[in-house]
This record gives sequence, C-alpha cells and structure tokens, in this order.
Amino acid sequence: MAPKVTELNHWTLVSSDIPRTVQFYVDGLGATQLEREFPTGVALGNTVIDIFPATDDQRPMPGSLGQHHAYTIRLEDYDEWAEHLRARGAPVRLACHGPRLMTMYTQDPDGYHIELVVEFENAADGQREIEKRGIKRFSLPGRPG
Repeated sequence: MAPKVTELNHWTLVSSDIPRTVQFYVDGLGATQLEREFPTGVALGNTVIDIFPATDDQRPMPGSLGQHHAYTIRLEDYDEWAEHLRARGAPVRLACHGPRLMTMYTQDPDGYHIELVVEFENAADGQREIEKRGIKRFSLPGRPG
C-alpha cells in the first residue's frame, strides 16, 4: 500500500500569453497573483497554479472537457458566478451530475477547463435548485449519463 498523500500542492499550465492568463484567473476567478519571479503563479482557493510560458517545445494543451480542475463554490454564489464569467466573455456551461452535484464549466484563454461545483447533502434540495435553473443532466464522454 502506498503512503498517504496529504493534499494537492499545485497544478501547472502552459500559457500563450501569461499576462492574459493571470488576468483571467485573478479577475475572472478571484485568484491571488503570487509574488515570485518564476514560474508566474496564482493561488485559487487552497491551490497554487504555476503558469509557464509557451515555447517551441512546450505549448498549451488543455485536453478535452473531461480533463479539468474543479473548485467548490457556495450555492448562494452560483448564479453570480455564471453572470460574472459571462460578463467577462468566458464560456459558461451549466450542468448537474445527479441531484447532489450542480456545476458549471468554463475555460481560461488557452482552453484549460475549470469546473465550479456546488455539492448538496440532501438530494431533494439539490434537485430543487437544479430544476429552478432548468439545468439538464450532463455527462462527460466515457461517463454514464
């Protein structure tokens, strides 16, 4: 048996335009820019995102929607998040994965996928919130609908 991992330390991405990427995470998602020289980075919730510049050998490669990072948000902020992201020109896809998980997907300027998640302890409460917004069940490729 492997020893225990205690938490996610950071994730990395490659950016074609670092100032634009930092602006998206700071202004669009409320991250805090880290004060360090290299790599550029932001803190989003309890997670650090290291941002490396694109080079000839290293390009942005966001992958499919199934390859995303998910962050927990509060139910009372869900609608405000959707409006906030749309006002900044970011794509927003409202979704649910059953009655206990209401989410929205967006992406950064290089196409890296971000999911914002509201979890419900009570399925009836979740179903009510999902129906109130007219959200249809969404399934990622390779995952049962």
